[in-house]
Amino acid sequence: MIIRRYWRIAVFAPFVGFLIAAAVAVVMTNAGSGETDYRFWFLALSMANYGVIGAIIALCAMLGGLAAVAILDRHLARSRRLRTFIAALGAVVGVLLLSVGVSIALTLLDDAAYAGITMAFGLVFGLASSIAAAVMVLWADWRSR
Repeated sequence: MIIRRYWRIAVFAPFVGFLIAAAVAVVMTNAGSGETDYRFWFLALSMANYGVIGAIIALCAMLGGLAAVAILDRHLARSRRLRTFIAALGAVVGVLLLSVGVSIALTLLDDAAYAGITMAFGLVFGLASSIAAAVMVLWADWRSR
């Protein structure tokens, strides 16, 4: 029943993450780039790089939210608000687990100075993905009724 209701989220979440991160890359690249000759290729590469990172973050958020809903509301018997909160909380936890893993890898590579920054970015991206997860779960629940 969970798969039947939330399959659209599993399909569209990585694309939404890619598009949001690519839009952030456009804003950051156009704001900081002054060279007009290489701007298009620089922008295209920035969009691709940021987009892949955004898709990975969205995938982790989706897996965290889906796992939280599957564990805490397996038969979808709780209210829509509680299920939305559970999915948003799971999305934050999924992204924070990703940032903890990256921080551990940075520490093992003797680059521990960036571990704290990675955790801070993980928290910010987790909060943003929790908002997106809440909207997607509300939309899926609304559509199923």
